[in-house]
Amino acid sequence: MQVPELTISPSGEETTQHGSPAFPLAVYHSIMSRNVLGFTPWHWHTEIQFCLITKGSIRFLVNERQHLLQAGEGIFVGSGYLHMARPESEPDSAYICLDADLKLLCAFPGSAVETNCVSPFLQDLSMAHRSLSPAIPWQGEVLRRIKAAYEAFEERLLGYELRLAALVMEMWLLLLEHREEGGTPPRSTRRENAVAQEILTYLSQNLHRPVTLQEVASAVSFSPSECCRIFKRVTGETIFSGLKACRLNRGLELLHTTDLPVSQIACETGFCSASYFIEAFKARHGITPLQYRRRFALL
Repeated sequence: MQVPELTISPSGEETTQHGSPAFPLAVYHSIMSRNVLGFTPWHWHTEIQFCLITKGSIRFLVNERQHLLQAGEGIFVGSGYLHMARPESEPDSAYICLDADLKLLCAFPGSAVETNCVSPFLQDLSMAHRSLSPAIPWQGEVLRRIKAAYEAFEERLLGYELRLAALVMEMWLLLLEHREEGGTPPRSTRRENAVAQEILTYLSQNLHRPVTLQEVASAVSFSPSECCRIFKRVTGETIFSGLKACRLNRGLELLHTTDLPVSQIACETGFCSASYFIEAFKARHGITPLQYRRRFALL
């Protein structure tokens, strides 16, 4: 199963329903070239996530770090952290993605598992993200469980829900057992992640007009210099390169979902002219907006 386009709220939270209220877990096989954007944009979610690269190479950006992963490698992303993924080599790079609600780990609210094994570690920096290599035995065990979860989810034999829940618990336990001691970050680390989310929210809500750094700073109640430092630290981008990326993402979505002319899309996404939008779009995607629209129509 693949989700070609994430549903993301203005705050950057992915609002896709992973699984169902009765069993809040889903497993996807995402081929990057089949995504509307050709990559997975910045977002966050309350679910924990385990990924296994199945083809090519993919660069994950999460919580100030970049992970360039090859086929056979993977990554864990903790609850609430901004992250994105893009193909590094070939557009058809792909990965298995398992999204699991924390309720599956806790068994029931107030359980000893929740109190002793889950809640204390949600603020732990070593549990924010972790790259996974098959060359490291315990990480190889996690990767094998991701693959087993995908197979169980696809086959859906009797009791597959128990199998999936057990696999998620086993993977979480492996991460706990091998977490780096002393990895609990100061509250500012989690706070900076939240500030970056607020900045992205403001940018996404004001794509259609010129935006100044002072406006962004006022919106999140930080100084302009501190806003720039935090956003760069968390995402690796400047605020204005982030704004440009948001505008291009929105432009690509409009090309995909509407018949609006390129000139109108340029206007609605805050580009000063159609020619600038075309130039920026081609620099990022390698083709013009009209070429993209024609190619996507053939898919």
